[in-house]
Amino acid sequence: MKDKLRIQAELLAEAGKAETGENFSREEIRQAFHELHVHQIELEMQNEELRRAQVELEAARARYFDLYDLAPVGYCTVSEPGLVLEANLTVATMLGLNRDALVGQPWTRFVHRQDQDVYYKRRKKLFETSVPAAYELRLLRKDGTEFWAHLAATIAQDAEGAPVCRIVVHDITARKQEEQFRENVERIIKHDIKGPLINLFSLAQLVMDGVNDISMMQAFPQIMLGIRQVIHLIHSVEPLRQMERGEYTPAKESIEIYQILGTVKESLAVLSSQDQVGIVLQATALDCSPGEARLCGEAFLIEDMFMNLVKNAVEASPPKGRVTVTCQTVPGALRIIIHNAGAVPEAVRDRFFEKYATAGKVYGTGLGTYSAQLIAKAHGGRIELATSEAEGTTVTVVLPCSAA
Repeated sequence: MKDKLRIQAELLAEAGKAETGENFSREEIRQAFHELHVHQIELEMQNEELRRAQVELEAARARYFDLYDLAPVGYCTVSEPGLVLEANLTVATMLGLNRDALVGQPWTRFVHRQDQDVYYKRRKKLFETSVPAAYELRLLRKDGTEFWAHLAATIAQDAEGAPVCRIVVHDITARKQEEQFRENVERIIKHDIKGPLINLFSLAQLVMDGVNDISMMQAFPQIMLGIRQVIHLIHSVEPLRQMERGEYTPAKESIEIYQILGTVKESLAVLSSQDQVGIVLQATALDCSPGEARLCGEAFLIEDMFMNLVKNAVEASPPKGRVTVTCQTVPGALRIIIHNAGAVPEAVRDRFFEKYATAGKVYGTGLGTYSAQLIAKAHGGRIELATSEAEGTTVTVVLPCSAA
């Protein structure tokens, strides 16, 4: 086949010479052959350059893919009218979309409704002044869930010279959650500190005024108890933050549970008296009697846990009601049962131990039961809830026990 094509080509070449009347000499043929050979070498060199350029282009594409598409932060380009022109895979993933579905969409579609004004003002100022801007707002995913983002925006020009906005997007949800948790923990600690501080001030005032012949020696135990409670509240802030991240390991010390529960009862005496609610401690077995029932962990955290749970029970009890705190033994663990006649509102029953779950409390933050569950889990235990209008509310704390 190859020889046949060659013969046909030679015949065509000869016919071309005959038609043009050309009759090449041997020297002209040699020169033409040389020119063709040189041209062949040039073509091969050009082909090699093209192959090398192709390799470099593929390498550049790989670098672009790594630096742009697979960057740990989101990149997108938004036109002056507000449409997404370009976006990397990271920002598309943040928003729960395919990149093709993101391009061409209005960027405001992904900005939280309450933060639209913030974005509009920042964007307007950016195009007016060309001064880079950085700010925080909430973005919306395709499924409607929100996350906090830090946006760094600059002005650039597209291929046609039109101004565009280039945005770098950082997901800062974890940082915002940590900040919010810290603020709420500090707020609840400040709120809880007011109680013992007011009691301390009132007690000191009574001593100073000599009311009811109260002496300093009589008041001293209550003063020490109040100071101790304040110190424990302050000390619990950092451990709670570490527990939320799963980074806290409690110290291993033997704890006498009745001593803890007795301190909690005494500390809540003013509250229970004001609410006309009694607090009753009881045991159901000889080996769970005072002096025998022991836990292993950090006493001030265990005390803070029961302070939250018993305080909640007192506040949820009807007037002239009673909160019972019962200690039981089970194999390898202690079970402390806290019961009151009130029922947990239906709105928060399913998320009773979740962060910020609260209902019906003027100063409620929804961190009391959440922090209590954190403390229980950090000590290898758990807290369970049972509630109904007919039976009231039972909170059961199960913690590993230790030998006396």
